[in-house]
Amino acid sequence: MIDPNRLLVPLLAGSLAMPLAAQDLQLDVRGVSMPGEFVLDAYPAQVSFEPVLILPSLTTGTVPLQLVDPNDFRTLSVGIDLLDLAWLAFSDPTGHATVTVPFPAAPALAGIPIYAQAVTFAFGVTLVDRISNPNAVYLGNAGAFQDRSVAFGTERAFATAIVRADRSVLLCGGSRGQLLAQVATAQTESYDVMTDSWGAGPMMNGARSLHRMTQLYDGTWLFTGGVDGGNNPRPTCEIYDPVTNTFTPVASMNSPRMGHTATALADGRVFVSGGLEAVSVQPTQLEAIHDAVATTEIYDPFADTWTPGPTMSTPRAAHVALHRPDGKILLCGGISWSPNIIFGWVPAVRSSCELYDPFTDSLSSGPSMAEERALLDPIELEPGKWLLAGGMNGLSIIPFNPGNPTATAEIYDSTTNSWTSVAPMAQARANHQVWALGNDAFLVAGGAADSILSPTPLQTTEIYSATTQTFSPGPPLNAPRAAPAMIETHQGQILLMGGADTATSILDTTEWYYF
Repeated sequence: MIDPNRLLVPLLAGSLAMPLAAQDLQLDVRGVSMPGEFVLDAYPAQVSFEPVLILPSLTTGTVPLQLVDPNDFRTLSVGIDLLDLAWLAFSDPTGHATVTVPFPAAPALAGIPIYAQAVTFAFGVTLVDRISNPNAVYLGNAGAFQDRSVAFGTERAFATAIVRADRSVLLCGGSRGQLLAQVATAQTESYDVMTDSWGAGPMMNGARSLHRMTQLYDGTWLFTGGVDGGNNPRPTCEIYDPVTNTFTPVASMNSPRMGHTATALADGRVFVSGGLEAVSVQPTQLEAIHDAVATTEIYDPFADTWTPGPTMSTPRAAHVALHRPDGKILLCGGISWSPNIIFGWVPAVRSSCELYDPFTDSLSSGPSMAEERALLDPIELEPGKWLLAGGMNGLSIIPFNPGNPTATAEIYDSTTNSWTSVAPMAQARANHQVWALGNDAFLVAGGAADSILSPTPLQTTEIYSATTQTFSPGPPLNAPRAAPAMIETHQGQILLMGGADTATSILDTTEWYYF
């Protein structure tokens, strides 16, 4: 067994004399992609050039500090198997002590955990002063998806996710059943990086899927609408407080909504637009499109009230809201309908856009897209510029021709208030996820091909280059995923959760993308 005194005692002897302080030392870790870097950051320092010892390990454990100090009855949460590799760092003027460790390509090590914890020193009551939180990363091959067989308890599509201050991930709501026949849940589940496992989180006040989650000015999260366990749109709302880890009901919207948008305004209010206010299913599932609404409303979290906003020029659901740097919101596309003298109404997907001005509480026409789009998320390429790739782009009232997604892509530039078409993807898709890779590259993952009534979830990905404005093949997912939840973890990977792998099957599995 390695003697901890061999390393700790010499460091302690040379450390600065500091009084025992509050246990506020934090340790963040990011990486590790292979090849790539493992970055460890301990903060905040109490004085300039404060020595910090960061202890790596391949195991968790309870290591008594009495091994080096008989007066210290505290314990470490990581093992001492890699004590010889411990890093001594000194804080910089910003109060951070950072270590960067390069890693070579080593595919056989994918999935291996590296745990870490940091300590500072003192000549006071004990030799070790502050002890950080434990943290962990799991090795993965760069530019690839890693499946560590980490499943949560309830399969979900259309869920939302939050990264909390304690570095855990909270997965909220979503649906079991089928993509077109949802059974929403009120359950949340929490991912713990130290155990690499999921556990039960706090219950929401009601089941919801296809809801919207918006961060408020005080760090809490507003959950609006969505469908309940019977696949019915609901007006109810609640707020999640990550400090108390609780959900609290708040005022309901004036209208039930699912597939709406919800955007935080600069003054702390939240602007909500469109959505479906019911989900009719007769005579076909397309009948639900007639329930799309053109109304908007605004939530005031200070007064806990909803106020009607201006009415859009057309009903919109599953549309896109782009929050421009000037504070205005461009509402783009969406599933809609139009009156028809023969059929009464006909379904449509819009290419039109309209601009909401929160300063005048008004809507005006915006520039139209080149293509009709719905059921997609935008990706911000740079401040004020967004890429919209794919999405559903056609609907017909004829049941055997209900519409299909598109492979086309275009960019909105808020500076010129205009759209520019770029090269299309190789695969048409909707209900996919998109994230930035760095170096002006963006990854489009999964989604579904084929018609809106008979979707085929995809395992393929594509990489968009903002430099060349073209798409190229990306690494495959470990499973087809349509409408998965997605978050960038505190450790620096993209985590995909659930989604559908067939039109009638929802997943409880996860996978990580390593940059």
